[in-house]
Amino acid sequence: MIWIWDFLKKRWFSAALVVLLLLAFARKNLRINVGGSTAPAPKEQPEKYTREKSIAQGSSLLNLGADETSGSLRLSAPDDATAMAFLKRFSQVAVAEQKKFGMPASVLLACAYVNSFAGRRDCTVQANNYLAVRCSADWGGPVVTCAGACYRQYNTPWESIRDFNVQLSKREWYAHLKKSAKNNWRAWLKTLAEKGASDVVNFEGEAVKVIQKYRLDELD
Repeated sequence: MIWIWDFLKKRWFSAALVVLLLLAFARKNLRINVGGSTAPAPKEQPEKYTREKSIAQGSSLLNLGADETSGSLRLSAPDDATAMAFLKRFSQVAVAEQKKFGMPASVLLACAYVNSFAGRRDCTVQANNYLAVRCSADWGGPVVTCAGACYRQYNTPWESIRDFNVQLSKREWYAHLKKSAKNNWRAWLKTLAEKGASDVVNFEGEAVKVIQKYRLDELD
């Protein structure tokens, strides 16, 4: 112990300097609460969409195609195996949603297929958003940003599909279309295209090809 004391008397300045550096480092890297314990870092909260964060929105359906990026996306066609797996996965969901909301299962399935690039689009992979529904001022849930655009985020694919149907069913024209078109999937696609239900180039034509190629109208 004597040699330690002698060392400190001779090297007191260096020892003090080392202690100060250690204290400075500890204060920088630890959050100390009143009781002296390490405080946990605050949890990161999901980003919320607000009017202040948005660019002026258009009047298109569910904000799809409401900005300068509308109509600029082209469907990246998957291989047949990927397409069949997607359509099989959501076919029964589409049938169940038709019974509840009236939109033909073929139309809903084609919308999800085109707008999500058969499940491969960024907003689908990152946010379970299979209809590419954009953010809006009345959306209180989490959001994600993909390719500079804000999209709603869902916990499951089903929530995405249900939200799409709920929002559509609130439109004044929806009830009329349900009565006049019934299972006329071409009439449904034409109206949805006119209302801006997609930001994909030639949405109506792409959806028609999907329905015809895979005979989705047999689900209606």
